[in-house]
Amino acid sequence: LNKLTGYSMVENLKEKVIQREKEFETTRKRLAAAKLAYEEVIAARSATQREINELLQRKHQWSSDDVIRFTQLYKDEHTNEQAESAAREEFQKCEQKVEQEYTELTRSIMLRYHEEQVWSDKIRSASTYGTIALMILNVILFIGVQTIFEPRKRQKLADKFEELLIQRTNEEENKSEVGI
Repeated sequence: LNKLTGYSMVENLKEKVIQREKEFETTRKRLAAAKLAYEEVIAARSATQREINELLQRKHQWSSDDVIRFTQLYKDEHTNEQAESAAREEFQKCEQKVEQEYTELTRSIMLRYHEEQVWSDKIRSASTYGTIALMILNVILFIGVQTIFEPRKRQKLADKFEELLIQRTNEEENKSEVGI
C-alpha cells in the first residue's frame, strides 16, 4: 500500500533523517571531546609557561638543577605549543563538521516535511476525486433506476393488475352467466 500511494519515499526520507540525527550526535560528541582535549592542552601549556616565568624571575639564583629544569620546560613548551596547534585545528575541524552536519540534518528534515506534504496533498486529492466519482456513480444509478427500472416495474405491476382485473371481471361475468 505504501508503494502504491508513494509513502515508501517518505519512509526512506524518515530513515535518512534518523541516520543524520545519529551522525550529528556522534559529531557533537567528537566536538565535545576535541574541545576538552584543546582545553587540557591549553592548561598544560599555561602551567609550563607559569613555571618558566617563575624560573625566569629568579634567574640570578639558578642552580644547575634549575638550568636543567628550564631546558626541560622549554622543550615541554615547544611540545605543548605543537600539541595546542594540533588540538586547535582538530577542534576547528569538528566545529565545521558539526555545522555541516547540522545543515544537512536541517535540509533532510525540510525535504521530508515537503515530501510528506506532497504525499498528503496527493492522498487528499485522490480522496476528493474518489468521493466525486462515487457521487457521480450514485447519481447515475439513481437516474438509471428512476428512468429505466422503475417504469418497467410500474408497467409490469400495471399489466399484472390489468390481467388480474380482467380475470376477475371474466370470473364475475361467468358467475353471472351461470347464475342466470
